[in-house]
Amino acid sequence: MASLRATFARLRQLRMVELQLLVTVLLFFAAGYLLVVVATGQSELQTTIEGLVSILWPSSLPLVLFLAISLGLSWRSPTADQVILPLVALLAGLSLMMTARLEPGLNQIYICSNPAGERFPCYEGIAARQTLWVTLGTLIMATILFTPLDHLCIRLFRLSFTDVLDHYRYLWLMLGLALILATFVFGVDPNNSGVRVWFNLGLFYFQPSELLKIILVIFMASYLNEYREVVQSNYRIGPFTLPPLPYLAPLVGMWAIAMLTIVFQRDLGAALLLFGVFLTMLYVATGRGLYVVVGVAAFAGGAYLLYRLLPIVGLRVSVWLDPWTSAQGYQIVQAIYALASGGIFGAGLGRGVPEYVPAVHTDFIFVAIGEELGLAGTLAVLIAYMLLIFRGYHLALAIPGRFRGFEQLLVVGLTSIIAVQAFIILGGNLRLIPLTGITLPFISYGGSSIVVNFLIIGLLLRISVSDQRY
Repeated sequence: MASLRATFARLRQLRMVELQLLVTVLLFFAAGYLLVVVATGQSELQTTIEGLVSILWPSSLPLVLFLAISLGLSWRSPTADQVILPLVALLAGLSLMMTARLEPGLNQIYICSNPAGERFPCYEGIAARQTLWVTLGTLIMATILFTPLDHLCIRLFRLSFTDVLDHYRYLWLMLGLALILATFVFGVDPNNSGVRVWFNLGLFYFQPSELLKIILVIFMASYLNEYREVVQSNYRIGPFTLPPLPYLAPLVGMWAIAMLTIVFQRDLGAALLLFGVFLTMLYVATGRGLYVVVGVAAFAGGAYLLYRLLPIVGLRVSVWLDPWTSAQGYQIVQAIYALASGGIFGAGLGRGVPEYVPAVHTDFIFVAIGEELGLAGTLAVLIAYMLLIFRGYHLALAIPGRFRGFEQLLVVGLTSIIAVQAFIILGGNLRLIPLTGITLPFISYGGSSIVVNFLIIGLLLRISVSDQRY
C-alpha cells in the first residue's frame, strides 16, 4: 500500500505541461522532417513503422532525449521551469529540419576541391554533424542538471556550485582573457572570411568567443553584485552629480575589449554582443539609464572611429547601406529576394531555392525559414524567442531573497546572451543593422554555438529548480 501511494505521489509530480509541449514539438518535427526528406528526394517514404523509423532515426534522438530529461526533472526537480525546455526543443528541432532541407541543395551548387584536384560537395554531411552537435549539447545540458555539482563543489572548495562561480570571478576573468589572447596566436580562419577566431582541434573547429561570453557574464554578475550599492551611489562636485567613477572601471574595460575585438579580430558581432549583454546587466544592477546611454554613446563613437579607420568595418557599413552597387552585397541582395519570394505562407518546405544565399545554413538560416515558411513561419520563430527570453527574465524575478543577487544577475546575463545574439543576427538578415558573423541561437548550423547555448539553458534550468513554483 505504501509503495502504491509512493507511485501515485511520483505520478503527481510529472511535469505534464512540459511533457505535453514536448510531445507536440516531437510530432511537429517528425511531420516536418518527413516532408523535407520526401520533398528533397533524399529518401522514399515508406508508410510502415520500419520505414518511418529509418528516416527519423537518429535525427530525432535529441528530441527523444528532451523527453528523458523532462522525466528526470519530474523525478529529481519537479519545480524547475516547464516552458524553457519545450521552447529550446522547438528551436533545435527546426534547426535539424532546416539543415536536412538545405544540405542537398548546397551540395548541388557548391563544389570544393582538395590539393590533389579531387572535387567533392562542400557541405556533405552537415545534417548528420548538426544532429551530433545538438545531441552533444543536450547531453551537456543533462549533465549540468543531474550531476550533483553542489556536493562536488562543497567537497572540493567548501562552497556550493553558484558560490564557486561567484567567489572565483577573477579566475574566470583571467581564463576569458587567456582565450582572447590565444586566438591571436592559435586562431585560424577556416572560412577565409578574414576573421581568425577559431581553434583547430583536429576533428572540429571551436570558436572560443562562444565560451567567452558565459565567462564574462559570470565575472560581471559577481562584480556588480558585490559593488551594487556603491555603483548605485553618486557624489557631487559643485553643481555636478557624478557616479563613482573608480567602481565603473568595468564599463571602460568592456568598452576596450569590444573595440579591441573589432580592431584585431575584425569581429563586429562578438563585440556588439558582449557590450550589449554587459549594458543590460549594468542597468539591471543599478537601475540607472544614464549608464546605458553613456555606454551606447561610447560604443557608437568608437565604432564610428573604427569605421573611418578600418577598411573591413567601412566595407560592412557601405554594403549594408547600399548592397546593390557592390559585389560584396550579393549575399544581402539574395536574402532580400528570398524573403520577398516567401510571401505570407512561404513556398513550402523543399519548394524554394534558399541555397543561392551564401552561408544560408549559418548566418542566413532565418532567410531560408522566411522563403519556405513565409512571414507566418518567421513570426512563429520570433514568438518562440520572445517566450524563451521572457521565461529567462521571469526566472530572474522569481528568485527570492536579497542575498541572491548573484543568481539574479547571472540569469539576466545568460538570458541576455540569447536575446542580444538573436536581435543582432535577425537585424542583419532583415538589413536593420550591418551584417555580423554570429549565429542564430539553437537554429544556425555550428558546433560551438549549439553546445554553448545548451550550456546556458542547463544553467538556467538548474537555477530555476529551487526558485520557480507552479
